[in-house]
Order: sequence, then structure tokens, then C-alpha cells
Amino acid sequence: MKTHPDCLPCYRRQALQVAKICSDRAADHQAVVAAIDRLLPDLDLQQTPPANAIRIYDRIAAVTGCRDPYRHIKQQNNTEARRLLPLIREEVRRSPLPLAAAVRFAIAGNSIDYGAFAAVDGEAAFSRCRSAALVVDHLDLLLDRVGRLQNGSRVLYLADNCGEIVYDRLVLECLQEQGLDLTVAVRGGPIINDASLEDALECGLDRYARLISNGVACPGTPLAHCSDELLDHFHRADLVISKGQGNFETLSEVDRDIFFLLMVKCRVAARHLADLTGIDQRRLPGEGEMVVYYSPQHEP
Repeated sequence: MKTHPDCLPCYRRQALQVAKICSDRAADHQAVVAAIDRLLPDLDLQQTPPANAIRIYDRIAAVTGCRDPYRHIKQQNNTEARRLLPLIREEVRRSPLPLAAAVRFAIAGNSIDYGAFAAVDGEAAFSRCRSAALVVDHLDLLLDRVGRLQNGSRVLYLADNCGEIVYDRLVLECLQEQGLDLTVAVRGGPIINDASLEDALECGLDRYARLISNGVACPGTPLAHCSDELLDHFHRADLVISKGQGNFETLSEVDRDIFFLLMVKCRVAARHLADLTGIDQRRLPGEGEMVVYYSPQHEP
């Protein structure tokens, strides 16, 4: 997915949001926004929005001196998610299709995204996810694919945000019970509220999977910038599951079959997904629609 001119005001909004986290001074806010305004004309619109975000957040950090402005917010998100996890896990285990229920809750956790939203309401998202229709519904294809995997098959799970990664454990638990060889990839450095290795360890994901870094501080998985380790797992996996809109934006057109689990949070991504699936764009306004999308660019 390429960057659209509509992405540019979103970068500006994010810059001001970060500036307000870093400082209470209006002059500092103005300096950050001015720096981003100078950068925007130089962005390559042929790149994906997350790839361009690398330059945006590098410039913000250069002006503010803060490389990880969401650090405390990420810790709070993880703490709150761990508080809610036991009740949600019990509900998943009681479900006639635990993996299907786990996927729904994991997608609801994708609402914890400060790149898309200034504030989040995880509990409201969980309440809605129990009954909301999947606007793109390839969940049965995912369940069938998982059911056909043999013991020891390799699964790569591309994680997204803090807080959300706690609920990813529900999916990982279901996959682990089937005897699959799980790898979870997280970001290579601080970027918005996306999860790093430190965050994944804190949330206990190492109990279910080996943890790797994708090698780049980007709110997505831009393969051209990723580590050799990530690329090796990506190409050798029997199944790739991608969480979140940023991973979708960077991987929606690559040559490999992927299952995307996400909440669609902007019009640009919504239009792109509608084009890929043929769904009426009126059904995808980009206002939090839940999606399980199978992208079979390369048949397994």
C-alpha cells in the first residue's frame, strides 16, 4: 500500500500528539510541527505509510530529544491488558471454537493504537467484538488452514502494539496447544506504542513462542528494511499471521500468502482493502471495522 496525500495530515497530527506528551510548552509543540511540515514535501509517496513514518518519528525525536515518548503509556497498556486477560481467557476457553473467539479478542485489542487514536477504549472494543460482523471475513479459511497444519509446523506471528500483545497470547495459546512451532516478531526499536522485545518479554509471550526483532523501528514490517532473521522466518513459515493495520499496510502486496487480523482505522487503508477484496467501499469507511483477510498472492 502506497502513501496517499491524505496520510500527510495524519503524520502532522501524530507529531503534535507526541509533542504534547514530551512537553507542556506551546513553543515546543510548534517546533515539532514546523519540523514535520518541512519534511512532508520530501516524503516518497511510493513508499508505504509505515516506511515513511520512520523518517517522521526520527525527526520528532531529533527535535524533542525523546526516542520513546510512549514508554509509560505502553507499560500502562500492558498492565491494564494483563488485568483483563484472565476473564477474557476464560470466555475463550468456554467458546465452542476457542481459536475463533481468541482471534476476535485479539482484533479488538488492535484498537490500542496511538498512531490512529489519541485515546483508546479497550473494554468497549471487547464488548463490540463478541457480536460485530467481520467486514472482511476469512476466519473460516484461517481455522481450516490451522487445522490442516501438522505438529511442528512453523507459524510466524507479526505482532503490533503494546496492550494488544497481551491479548495475542489467547491466539498463541490455541496454536501452541496444536503443537505448532511459534515465532513472534516485534519492532526493532521504539516507535509509537508498538511492541519491542522488552515489551513482549514483560507480557510473557516467550512462554508460547520464540521472540525475534524485525530489525527496524517502524510501525509495520517493511521487508526491504527488516533483519535477515525476520526475512528467514517470513519466507520459511508454513503460516504467517499479521496483526494490525501497520503490518497490513507494509505487506498487503508482497508475494506470499498471509492472514491479516486488524481493525481498519483510516480511509486510506479502507480504500486499499476494498480495492483488494472487491468489497463496496461504503462497508469500509475506516472507522474501526474488524477484518480477517487472507491475501493469497502465493498459494501455499
